[in-house]
Amino acid sequence: MVVLAAVVLTGLTGCADRPNDLETYYDKPAGAATPSATTPATSSSVSVEQAAANPVNHIAEDVAAAVLTKSDLASEGVREAAARAANGSCFDAVPAGDPRGSTWLYTSGSSLTQQVTGYLDRTAAEVLAQVACDGQQLTIARPAGAEAARAWCDGTTCTVLLAGGHVLSGLQVTASTQTRAADAVKGLAALAAEKLPSS
Repeated sequence: MVVLAAVVLTGLTGCADRPNDLETYYDKPAGAATPSATTPATSSSVSVEQAAANPVNHIAEDVAAAVLTKSDLASEGVREAAARAANGSCFDAVPAGDPRGSTWLYTSGSSLTQQVTGYLDRTAAEVLAQVACDGQQLTIARPAGAEAARAWCDGTTCTVLLAGGHVLSGLQVTASTQTRAADAVKGLAALAAEKLPSS
């Protein structure tokens, strides 16, 4: 455990002056040691050791897995927008990380934007506890699969943020009325929570 902690600490220290963008961590540093061909280890033990020594890849995979797909939203009757909508005030309040996601359009003209962010240095629940969005808080039950959930409405845009492991999944709905937006994010929260990594 001491060796693993040292490896993780070294990785974090080396990235201290870089933005928290998981994409940039995929590049292998020049001169990085490669496993010796003579090292006795099975393929399964090697993969476990690599996953433990490189948590960045694991978090990036969790982020990608938490993004809602067309099949996930089939019952919503939405189509994917050509470009992602501008962040609402609540997404702007979420600490920077490596966000993924997209925007979907309803036939009614309402829009749904998902933003999934991974954090290397802290859990998503810790991040969520520090988020303060504009508008009024929306009461929402914590759906199964989420370790924490918070929601807000600002005008006719409502946002729910769900934490699981090191992944924070946000859903933002803009509709013709606040009530419609609130009902939409509440209804979608359970679907998004199912795709969060288990703790």
